[in-house]
Amino acid sequence: MIILSLLFYFCNYVLSQKYEGCFQSSALDPDLPTLILNHTNSPSKCIKECISRYYMFAGLMNGQQCFCGSKYGRKGISTSCILCITDPNNYCGNKYAISIYSTGQIGPSPPRSAQVIHNGFNSLQITWEPPDISNGNITYYTLKAMVVQTFASNSIPAVESQIQGGASNSTILQGLQPGTQYNISITATNTQTDSESVYILGWTLIGPPNKPTIPKVIEQTSTTVTVLLSEGSSEFGPISAYQVFVCQFGIIPPSDPNVTYYNYKISMQEGLGYYITGEFESSEFYKYKKFIVGDGKMIGTYYNAPLNSNIMPQIGLIVVSKFQRQIQYAYSNLVNKIINHNENQNDNMNSITIILCIAIGLLGTLLIALIVLYLILRQRHEKIQMRKLPEQQELTLQGPLYEVDNLAYIPEDVPERINYYQELKKKVWIIPQNLLTINDTVIRRGRFGTVHTGAIEENGKFSTVAIHSIADKLLKASDKRHMLRELDVCIKVSPMKYLADLVGTCETHDTLHIVLELPPQTLKNCLLAARSGNIFPVEKILSIGSMIASALQHLENYKIIHEHLCARSIGLSNEWIPKVMGHGISKYALEDMKYIRWTSIECLDNKKKHQPAVVWAFGVLLWEMLSMGGTPYSNLSLDSEVEEAIVQGVRLPQLSDIPDPLYEVISSCWNIESHERPTFTELIRLETLSICPITAITEPYIPELELN
Repeated sequence: MIILSLLFYFCNYVLSQKYEGCFQSSALDPDLPTLILNHTNSPSKCIKECISRYYMFAGLMNGQQCFCGSKYGRKGISTSCILCITDPNNYCGNKYAISIYSTGQIGPSPPRSAQVIHNGFNSLQITWEPPDISNGNITYYTLKAMVVQTFASNSIPAVESQIQGGASNSTILQGLQPGTQYNISITATNTQTDSESVYILGWTLIGPPNKPTIPKVIEQTSTTVTVLLSEGSSEFGPISAYQVFVCQFGIIPPSDPNVTYYNYKISMQEGLGYYITGEFESSEFYKYKKFIVGDGKMIGTYYNAPLNSNIMPQIGLIVVSKFQRQIQYAYSNLVNKIINHNENQNDNMNSITIILCIAIGLLGTLLIALIVLYLILRQRHEKIQMRKLPEQQELTLQGPLYEVDNLAYIPEDVPERINYYQELKKKVWIIPQNLLTINDTVIRRGRFGTVHTGAIEENGKFSTVAIHSIADKLLKASDKRHMLRELDVCIKVSPMKYLADLVGTCETHDTLHIVLELPPQTLKNCLLAARSGNIFPVEKILSIGSMIASALQHLENYKIIHEHLCARSIGLSNEWIPKVMGHGISKYALEDMKYIRWTSIECLDNKKKHQPAVVWAFGVLLWEMLSMGGTPYSNLSLDSEVEEAIVQGVRLPQLSDIPDPLYEVISSCWNIESHERPTFTELIRLETLSICPITAITEPYIPELELN
């Protein structure tokens, strides 16, 4: 084994170092740029110093000066190099010449200054600086994350990502395990081989624990309830503590993983209806497994307040996970059935139940008897009245005759204004009029009314919004039903980080204002502005696409089909966060578009929409971003020409800067078989692909082909 190692060393180190020749050089302008040593007595020492600095070539001048570099010979060949004094088998240059030796180094030096700048539950954002010595062009970087520590019970595979382009200096590693420390290696690759790796450690954020088991009531008195607790578990972080909480009947407490409940005193002051009644460390679980709620003691820092004997509350368990200043909570369902083992109370309850049943039976019998008596008396009265009529009198209708005006009929399924508006109040924020400013300028005229821009004040901050002003008293019944359905779409899917959410509604005497989030810019405008020199972070294109896919998956979960997906229907925040617009009633605020260039092949002659058609449009949207706002099928001016080309199998071309793996994903969105197109769950993983810098914009933007 030792012999093989020595042989490997000889082949890779000794043989790779060879004399390249003698070349012209000078003290003021040496052929190799970097002076390493002023005094060296042999080429081998100079070569060793250059290898340690990752240079491809070493050179000697004047028999003692050592230079390093990655290129040589720019001044031409020389014949004046002399033999080294201490090593007569090799040359050491002279005053006007340099003897060049190859070091055997062909890969770049390692990337520099690697760091984790942001961590999420299942992702880490990594940045680095390029190698000092590239030894050619850097083609890509490889990042690999290996697990060092984790709270998961099963083994976790390594995650690897390849980032194209030497100018790349950051990426987001997705698909990581929450609450896990990773050792991340970053390797640069030039046209010949890989560099050595640079390493950095990073923790992902912990996730919420698993939902705990509902506590089991085992005993009850007038002021206490004893519950049996079950231990919590988590794959995403440690189990640090447990909290028992009490909640009044009819109250639904929040259950967000980041929400903190208050103690009894603060809860009573705030009128919340729920509070923490005790907290203990996970190491003390055995001590509090049988937990007595309401015993009046301090458990942890919480007062275990006695319970109200008249109305027994609901009880739940919170599992707490704490790690590196992060806290996550998981909440059990509430105990909503209190059992009671007090025999006297059971006897009393049974007696009351029997008495109530007897009373109900007697009252029911009496009511039936009264109804029968009423019917008998009524029948006798009618017979007496009939005898009093003259025999010759004709039978006529009793009472006046009314005509029914069908034109004034209102279908029962059209709710009156007060009814549907009361339903809205239960679901959305009813905005006070003094907090809403509506601009006079009409930016769109939708089906139900006009669309304006405006501003809303919330928590002391102003934000720009889109406002649909609807005179709903004047709407036809069918339009009113349709408007409510469109509004309900926005209500159901809000809030969502990557959607332009519904903010709320505001009602005046004759108008209903529907207020929607309005991003400061659209993706289309940002792409087109980049053509004029504005900055657009090309490296964020795939992450923007991934976030849009998340929003579309969210809509799909609610069985909502986005029918207007394109770059114009995507808003962008100032932090380059996409906001999908055009779902529900918000579609009436979009520009008047021709959507044929985003329409799937099966929907060209069929108005019925489905989710695979949205996937098709998503592929066109990705192409729009990579072409910096180019018009799809810009060589075809008529919609009929576009339809014919798509049917014949023509698809949008692969742009010069789109890597093959990325174009394969995009073109799969245009598969003629709709069931073979990728799902949004798969498209969310776009960020794992690589993207090249966009060096040329080849696709024209022709607005008249996109806008009506």
